[in-house]
Amino acid sequence: MTRRLPCPPAPGPLEAYAARFDDLFSTLAQRRGFREYLTGLLLPRDRNKTLT
Repeated sequence: MTRRLPCPPAPGPLEAYAARFDDLFSTLAQRRGFREYLTGLLLPRDRNKTLT
């Protein structure tokens, strides 16, 4: 089996949380996508959205 490629770290304290899920994802793209998803989920929004 080939060696697992390292994933670029998520910013700040998100890396420790994201690293817990590395065993669930088999490819580098999945691990990277999960880190980007967490970053986007927790970043503040530029504008407030109001429900109508």
